[in-house]
Amino acid sequence: MSWQNVRGHESLVETIRHVIESGRLPHAFLFVGPEGVGKHTFARKLAQAMLCERRGEAELDPCGICPGCVQVSAETHPDLLLVHRPEDKHELPIQTIRELCRTLSLKPARGSHRFAIVADADDLNEESSNAFLKTLEEPPPGSVLILIGTEPEAFLDTIVSRCRVLRFERLSDDDVAAILLDRNLAESAAEAERMARLSNGSVRRAIALADPVLAEFRRGMFEEIASPGGFDAPGLARRVDTFCREAGKEGVLHRERACVLIGELVGLFRGVLWQTAGLAPPSPDPDDRDAARSLAETCEPEDVFLLAERCVDAEAQIKRMTNLTLVFESLAHDLDHILSKNIS
Repeated sequence: MSWQNVRGHESLVETIRHVIESGRLPHAFLFVGPEGVGKHTFARKLAQAMLCERRGEAELDPCGICPGCVQVSAETHPDLLLVHRPEDKHELPIQTIRELCRTLSLKPARGSHRFAIVADADDLNEESSNAFLKTLEEPPPGSVLILIGTEPEAFLDTIVSRCRVLRFERLSDDDVAAILLDRNLAESAAEAERMARLSNGSVRRAIALADPVLAEFRRGMFEEIASPGGFDAPGLARRVDTFCREAGKEGVLHRERACVLIGELVGLFRGVLWQTAGLAPPSPDPDDRDAARSLAETCEPEDVFLLAERCVDAEAQIKRMTNLTLVFESLAHDLDHILSKNIS
């Protein structure tokens, strides 16, 4: 995995390179930005560069073949600590954070650095956040901590103030298409370009929408919600619930599919706002534009904001492990209530 594969964030690579050359490597980073734009990939690449056994830190250019680089790629390096929110939890438990801080305080097994990458850092609660503070205030020698989230506002001010914040932007369509081809996630350049146009700058979204089953369900859901005569809210809730549970046996797969679908609804309502402003909806899909146009004919802008806000709330509930059936029933009811008042 070379820096050439970390596309779209070249300016951040140069920022870190200058920081290292100046001898002021921060002991803690906060990576924030949309999901699916490469924050985790970037964090692992930085760890690989710092733990490479053939090239100096200042080069920030891992060889990719030494034992250190190979172990980082395999996520087995003794000085690389990876933390995720447990699948059955809606927050990062304080016990997990305490164990991370304890391990991070140990002397590096090889070299001079020990890296900790905390995914799902948005899910830190106040208790687990406070457990970080002592480590952030008095970092162990050679330790580097990377928190990965979406917005700085999701974190305590005391954490943000002790981290170097790096903001990751959405990827360009060209970068998304190149990543899909690099990872063999698209069968051809034309297919990669089509997926990229629908991605909204997120590789994760592009991969999800490449599933023809999901794409077909999404299309039907859009058409139903945009129907001039309204839609059957209880029926749609049941169908969405069933479809999400068909993603696999594990609950995490159900929730991932649910978040994708709700994220797509947010994108639809964003297109409606563009339409009401006299602009062409951002989606290149003509069916998406037709759905946005249909909704724009009956919805006031303030109602569209309510629709999008309600979807964002539902996604947050899913991430907090709220029962999916209840989330879908409530969301469908509220969307129907907002839309039906505009139907004469």
